[in-house]
Amino acid sequence: MAFDHRGFRVSVDVAADEFGVQWVCRAAIERIDGDSKKGAPSGAELTIPRAKIDPLMAISTLEHRAVTLIDDFYERGEVVA
Repeated sequence: MAFDHRGFRVSVDVAADEFGVQWVCRAAIERIDGDSKKGAPSGAELTIPRAKIDPLMAISTLEHRAVTLIDDFYERGEVVA
């Protein structure tokens, strides 16, 4: 799953770990313009027990975390136009 937010593309991936016990959730954050020299916030990663949460909830949690990382990146003034 992917979405765009404030000039960045967030790609979210959720998969079970090798034992099938936890959800391993990763979000990659990249600039839409593709210029890596201008910087981007680092992606987010969560590991959540499968018994406590379904994959859609894990995706939603990680999407909100990625949006927060991007917003914080803007607030710190690290964005280069």
